[in-house]
Amino acid sequence: MAGGINLATKYSSVVDERWTRESQAQMALNNKYDFTGEKTIKVYSIPISVMKDYSRSGIARYGSPDDLTRNVQTMTITKDRAFNFIIDKGDKIQSEMVSDAGQALARQLREVVVPEFDTYCFAKFAAAAQEAGGYATTAITASNAYACFLAGQEYLGDHNVPDAGRVAFCSYKFANYMMQDPAFVKYSDKSQDMVIKGILGEIDGCKIVKVPSTRLPAGAAFIIAHAEAAVGPKQLEDYRIHDDPPGISGWLVEGRTIYDCFVLNEKRRALYYHGGQSVFKALDVMTAATDTGKTTILINGVKEASANKWYYMTATSAAGLTAITYGSAITTGNWTELTANATEITPTASHTVARVVEVDSSDYPIAFCDTLLNIG
Repeated sequence: MAGGINLATKYSSVVDERWTRESQAQMALNNKYDFTGEKTIKVYSIPISVMKDYSRSGIARYGSPDDLTRNVQTMTITKDRAFNFIIDKGDKIQSEMVSDAGQALARQLREVVVPEFDTYCFAKFAAAAQEAGGYATTAITASNAYACFLAGQEYLGDHNVPDAGRVAFCSYKFANYMMQDPAFVKYSDKSQDMVIKGILGEIDGCKIVKVPSTRLPAGAAFIIAHAEAAVGPKQLEDYRIHDDPPGISGWLVEGRTIYDCFVLNEKRRALYYHGGQSVFKALDVMTAATDTGKTTILINGVKEASANKWYYMTATSAAGLTAITYGSAITTGNWTELTANATEITPTASHTVARVVEVDSSDYPIAFCDTLLNIG
């Protein structure tokens, strides 16, 4: 591994950090339910009593009474995730001190832990909305984006979801279409001002939040959610830096988080999902220089479905990478499968770029990313 770690001949002490953003799914989660000390909690909901005709004779004039029953939703936390890495003391000293354990931990939280939580929550929102019937697949264009958004608002309104507290999480592509939609531009002077500034802000009392496609389900246009519709318990967030642990001259960084996301049964119609768009999701892929002539492919995220697969190829330039087409299966024989994340490979010496693609069970691509090869 030492051959791939940048030990200073003279490297800059300023780290080229990636841009990140805080949790966005948190805006649509409530914390009314206490999971402290419990893996499973039960939430009760009470059905209605139906109306009957009143009878003006007899002794059961209100009709025969029934027991008022209780429905029970059982919520069991399932996500128990962890990470760890070592920063060698010699590597830190010989790399201009850029390998700081505290900074590395903070980087791991904002670039890995937070996006994974958001991705998981948005997938839960989309699945629950589809199961409840709050779902559309109309292809979004610059002429129908606003109408499609209003259809989602109408769905929530028809199910008595309060106007206040709604949040729409949308892809940047949908946001671009919205700002080009003449119906939206004519909506008000305020909307025109937002178009000029390139900001959506709030529409009909619903906050509009633009989300990277890496966090949204593949093919997502937008998800409308009320802030009371779901809970997102984070039962454990345990992060540690061990200074000179046995067998290591340096720092061992470890982290563990236990979390989940549950849509409440009686509020599942407070979610609306517009998906099925013919667009690729962006994969978050990078490479890390390891041993001499080798690199490790790192995918920041998990597969959308357990049957999905990751494949990669490398080339001397982007022009040499095999093109992929939405709706057309790849020829897997032209690719190499990544059977596990963080796989070390030995690219051809002249190769400088890689393309990584996620395909479904029928080998249809749903997401991809092109990345530079960092080779040790």
